[in-house]
Amino acid sequence: MMDADGPTIVDTFYEELFSGGPDGRPALEPDMTKSALALHLAVKKLRSRGVSFHRWVPFIHMGKY
Repeated sequence: MMDADGPTIVDTFYEELFSGGPDGRPALEPDMTKSALALHLAVKKLRSRGVSFHRWVPFIHMGKY
């Protein structure tokens, strides 16, 4: 599971956390308040590719953001 889907999850997650920098460039520090949104977008990308339920459902957000 993680071998196939991990790179997609990680790339999408961190791309969102570092988005919103000056002049459209990546930010220098991650915006951790967007962690839940970032994970949602990453899982959404897997789902849009038709990845089966049992491969994307383990990715959950637990935290205060």
